[in-house]
Amino acid sequence: MIWQRADCFREINDRILEGGSLLCGDALSMDLTHFFGQVQCVYLDPPGETGVRFECKMRVGETGWVNSRQAVWLPAYADMSGRGGTSRGDFLRALLDLSHELLHETGSVFLHTDFRTSARDRLLMDEVFGADNFRNEIVWGYQTGGRSKRCFSRMHDTILFYARSPAHFFDLGGVPVKRKESRSNHLKRLVDERGRSYRSIKTGGKVYVYYDDEPVYPDDVWSDVSQLQQKDPQRTGYPGQKPQALLDRIILSTTRPGDLVADLTCGSGTALASAAANDRRFLGVDSSACAFSVCRKRLDDYRMVCQSPLSQSGAMLDASVLPGIGYYTVTLNALTLPEEELKDFRREPADLRLRGLDGVDQWYAGLMSNGVFVAYASSLRSKGNPGIARSLEVPLLRGTVAVMVMDVLGRRTLWTGSSAV
Repeated sequence: MIWQRADCFREINDRILEGGSLLCGDALSMDLTHFFGQVQCVYLDPPGETGVRFECKMRVGETGWVNSRQAVWLPAYADMSGRGGTSRGDFLRALLDLSHELLHETGSVFLHTDFRTSARDRLLMDEVFGADNFRNEIVWGYQTGGRSKRCFSRMHDTILFYARSPAHFFDLGGVPVKRKESRSNHLKRLVDERGRSYRSIKTGGKVYVYYDDEPVYPDDVWSDVSQLQQKDPQRTGYPGQKPQALLDRIILSTTRPGDLVADLTCGSGTALASAAANDRRFLGVDSSACAFSVCRKRLDDYRMVCQSPLSQSGAMLDASVLPGIGYYTVTLNALTLPEEELKDFRREPADLRLRGLDGVDQWYAGLMSNGVFVAYASSLRSKGNPGIARSLEVPLLRGTVAVMVMDVLGRRTLWTGSSAV
């Protein structure tokens, strides 16, 4: 079968579990009016002001996923410098205005920031959402980070929490935490007539009782959620990735099952993964092709609509299709990437060569119909499954057999066979 490049305006990942939408592009230039007033929670973790350009380590081939010694570094995103200009402020103001339009009256917005920008960011949020709708300045304290002799070590981020309106939904009961043992040290321990243990203290003429089996809830200092460790299985390789436990607390406290969660600079997709895992829908947007590639893989278990520009790289595909009973077996034989396309990227080893399917990070088999590609089967490299399946099955339905490939340079290409089925 002869394979040729194809185009599509939309991709649908055909899965049973409900997901949402994943879009590659600038949220500020996209038409998101369809979602206005529909979002229950917006989480924003936009670029900061370090002036640093961040890279994502993409493991290459089965060898790279087994020992991490075969990789290519892809551009992920760039922080703004914050010197002599208000470019980040203008960008954030536009993001907040868009978030305000997206949010339902009962919705909430969370802005992840740090010591460089938190004061200015809060003033912007006051302007857009109103100071009366401020709810919390959450301190996310963690145990890892640099040490300083010039000031106290900076070991926390700030998350600003605002409501869309006084009618906003909030359920603290959805996020119980473990009881802090240190809190009980100064309290007297007793057992009531029903055998329930509790601790009590008398102060100001009042007796306060705390039962050991009652749930406790977080305050505005979150020191019980750690940063991702180097070998954490959640790690995607994308810089700035946040732990899912952090987003779980945000989403479970401000949304109900079936609600829509949006992240307009979604990066590695932690907010989207948290939403999907907790039976919420998601809207993820990011201008980075690398971010789209990471999120596409991470969310493959969920039904979603994907939109991202297709690459015009010099890649060549070798595949075949074998008809069967009710299914077509699509076999991926090779993906050839021109060596010159690797030259602009930092590589390990420096003379890295791609052979066979080394250039494939993830691939999808499906059908094209009326400009829409529907992916029915996939194979994705991961630490637990470093190899790539050569063959996938596509159901015998109306359309043209097609293959979508995400290569190790974060590029997306679509191919169709020469005949319709």
